[in-house]
Amino acid sequence: MMMPANFTAVNSEVVYGGADLFSILADTTAPVWNAANVKQFNTNLITLVSNSFFQKTVNSTLGVMFGGNWGGDNGDKIFGDNGALKKNIYGDTTNGEMTFGNKVMRTLGMASVVYTLGTAPAKIGFNDGVMGITDAAGKLGV
Repeated sequence: MMMPANFTAVNSEVVYGGADLFSILADTTAPVWNAANVKQFNTNLITLVSNSFFQKTVNSTLGVMFGGNWGGDNGDKIFGDNGALKKNIYGDTTNGEMTFGNKVMRTLGMASVVYTLGTAPAKIGFNDGVMGITDAAGKLGV
């Protein structure tokens, strides 16, 4: 008797009346994926999430700190009910409060920004974008 290539998936279906999605994926991708692939997948996923949250997180933290109006009673704040994090990341509370689950996911998104900043080199936008130096008349200078 010949055994099928992915015996576990077939066995799960016969014994348990149907295989779950995780078992099928594990059995069919096992020859292709290894630990390095899983690590790369996780790193890429965190990077993608980080990219989507990066600008809001920077605006809500460093943007407030270096914006020229930070601190004091009348100044911008990062934390608190009127803080930039609550406004920019968790939404404006005038339209209703965000649910707890959404707040948790947004917080994980901000944590992915911190993780990515600590593990990957930052790109320098102005270095690659400089095309030349021009004077007031628009002529290329030296």
